[in-house]
Amino acid sequence: MTGKLIIAVWIILYSWLHPVHVSLLNIDLDPKTGKIDIAFKIYTDDFEQIILNKYDVDLDITDKVDPGDKIDAIHRYIDESFELSINGTKIDDWEYIGNQINEEAIWLYYSYLWPKEIEKISVINGIMMDFYEDQTNLVIVNWSDEQNGYRLNNKNREISFILE
Repeated sequence: MTGKLIIAVWIILYSWLHPVHVSLLNIDLDPKTGKIDIAFKIYTDDFEQIILNKYDVDLDITDKVDPGDKIDAIHRYIDESFELSINGTKIDDWEYIGNQINEEAIWLYYSYLWPKEIEKISVINGIMMDFYEDQTNLVIVNWSDEQNGYRLNNKNREISFILE
C-alpha cells in the first residue's frame, strides 16, 4: 500500500512540475479573395531559448520588450519551421504584420494574398519541435463558415485538406 501511495504522489508531483510545451497556429482563409492571415502564439521563455540556441540572438521579450531589430531572427526561425502550401505551391513571401506580447507569450502575425482560388491547403508546423520532443502544436483553420482544429507533434508535423 505504501509503495502505491509513493508512486501516486510521485506521478502527481511529476505531472505538476513538468511544463507543457504547446504553441498555437491560427489560419484564417478566405477561399474567394485568397486572403490568408496566420497568427502564431509561442510561449516567450521557450521561444527566447530556441532563438538564442539556434542564432545566438537574445530576444529579451519576456519583459514585454518588442523584439525590434531582432525580428529577423524570428522570421528566420518561422521560415525554417513552418510551411504553408496552396494548391501544391509553397508560400515563401509572407507579409509580416506585427507582434503582440502578453505576460507569457508572443503573438506573431503574417498575411498573404493568394491570386487564385484556394482549393487545397498543406501545412507543416515544426515550431519548437526541434527543441522539445513532447512539443504539441495546435492548428486552427477557419474558412467560410468552417473551422477545424488539428493537433501536431513530432510524429505528425503535417496536415493537408481540401476546401469544400
